[in-house]
Amino acid sequence: MRKSVALALGAALICITIIAGALWVWLQSPLNYEESTGPVKLSPAKRAIESDPDDFVTLVFTLRNLSDQGRSYELSAEAPVGWELLDAPQSVTLGPRAQEELFLTAQIPPATPPGRYLLTMRAQSDALSAVGRTEITVRARERLKIALAESDLIVHPGEEKALALNITNRGNVAARVSLAVTAAPVGWQFRLSEGAFALGPGQSKAVILTVRPLGDAPLAPGRFTVQATSPVSRDELSFTVVLSP
Repeated sequence: MRKSVALALGAALICITIIAGALWVWLQSPLNYEESTGPVKLSPAKRAIESDPDDFVTLVFTLRNLSDQGRSYELSAEAPVGWELLDAPQSVTLGPRAQEELFLTAQIPPATPPGRYLLTMRAQSDALSAVGRTEITVRARERLKIALAESDLIVHPGEEKALALNITNRGNVAARVSLAVTAAPVGWQFRLSEGAFALGPGQSKAVILTVRPLGDAPLAPGRFTVQATSPVSRDELSFTVVLSP
């Protein structure tokens, strides 16, 4: 019995060692930023860049026709799941020994986990093909955003108005948020339903800002500014509430 258990444990340890070794080899394997079959080349201007969640990135690739005859290439692009590609080029024609720069823009989704991601462009002309890749490192970031959900911004003297604010952490790490009204018109009262709270990556919270113009408030539009801050991020929203007789 003990012998059988020892043999089983030994076999398991061997399997774990093999898997760990294979993983180490895979992690150490260099990434191919360029691949081609035939006289064509597609080269990224930068092999690696850094960016933040909710950012737009624009990559530049150079397509080179290395042959002595003109060719038309069909272009395609690949991005991680959930990333949006904007105005990706579809095709290009190059003369003999000619080259052209191609631009690829993508938006990194909010709350994208920190890590390394690949954007790939391909060019195909009959049996000839080329691939270019850029590695994007998404950094760990808080990113706050305030939006005003209310569209009716008219209030009468002495009347209270409740305005819904949506505060979102579009970053990929948790944020401790402080919310404050940093500017308000003279003669108006105001209060926030909450002034401090936590938001996880991609989370949103609705906070009510209640405003009330007093009887002696000037009969003029009242401008408010609300600011959301965390230790490393800040967003500010200004809007006008119309005081109507």
